Amino acid sequence: MKVGTITTPNAKGQIVIPKAMRETLGIDAQTHVNLVLRGGGIYIYPVNEVITKHETDNSYLKILEKTRGAFRDDKNWETVQKQRRKLVNFCNRGIQKELRWKNWESGKSY
Repeated sequence: MKVGTITTPNAKGQIVIPKAMRETLGIDAQTHVNLVLRGGGIYIYPVNEVITKHETDNSYLKILEKTRGAFRDDKNWETVQKQRRKLVNFCNRGIQKELRWKNWESGKSY
């Protein structure tokens, strides 16, 4: 186990994120942070952007618009199945991207 900075919570359970770490991650008084329980630890990620339910719903509409009529002229069932799988994979990747916070991937390495 790597030992980083050790700190002690106060009576309320609050801890201080050391200044050097805050500066590295760009955390200031206005930055929201995401706390994630994972494998016996707490991971702290700065949140730069939150995707609302409305924005998520709009992303589904954009995908539907992009795929409108994609299968109307196909008579070959195998071709239709391949295209559908391709579109499902494309849509899943797009939705996952939109739902992630921008710094999630970089935060995993801390």
